[in-house]
Amino acid sequence: MKKIVIGDTVSRAWDLAVKHWPIFVLLVVIYQMINGLGLNIDFPMYTEAITNNDPALMSQAITVSPWLAVTFLLGIYLNYVMLNLYVNAYCTGKPYSTMSEAFKVDFNQLAIFFCVQLVFGLIVGLGTCLCIIPGIYLYFRLMYAPLLAATQGASFTEAFSRSWEMTKGHFWELFLLGLTMIGIAILGFCACFVGYFFALVIISFMLVVSFYVLKGNDAPQAFEYQTEV
Repeated sequence: MKKIVIGDTVSRAWDLAVKHWPIFVLLVVIYQMINGLGLNIDFPMYTEAITNNDPALMSQAITVSPWLAVTFLLGIYLNYVMLNLYVNAYCTGKPYSTMSEAFKVDFNQLAIFFCVQLVFGLIVGLGTCLCIIPGIYLYFRLMYAPLLAATQGASFTEAFSRSWEMTKGHFWELFLLGLTMIGIAILGFCACFVGYFFALVIISFMLVVSFYVLKGNDAPQAFEYQTEV
């Protein structure tokens, strides 16, 4: 059985991030900006609400923009594109052949990805409401479902079933991987904040590297999206 080695995963993700950082950092910044347009956050008030655990103050600190639906859909599209670029970079050594090709999508698969993302969030959110632990467990068992839908041509049900099968017996490895990702994000945030965007690129590559380890094909190879179902 293939196992995720945290040090090796971080090392390989780091190498990939260093090699391809310009395009991915730019896309991460754009993605964060798009998400930020959907919600207006008063950060001083938000911090005070968290400190005082005040839900009423929290609702005042976060207001919904009229553009929320548009930015949400744009975010889903960009996330889909980015996942394909990450997988391309890992499997072929370059994120895309041409820039125009990079942003072309299969709209049927994009719709499946949208549904998978939505249901994944609902499942994890519901599990988290049930004493938190179920949400953590479900997150790591289903964490590859969006990646499968975006890059492997998986159907809605197949994305969840394949993620569940792939992660069987690997929960604690993935849990440690998740803690490592959080640690990298914190370090990136502390690095003058700009490092946070680079940290997100490393984390995304960690997801891809660990996916191919569990998939049973952990070495870069010809991109499989067109042939695998």
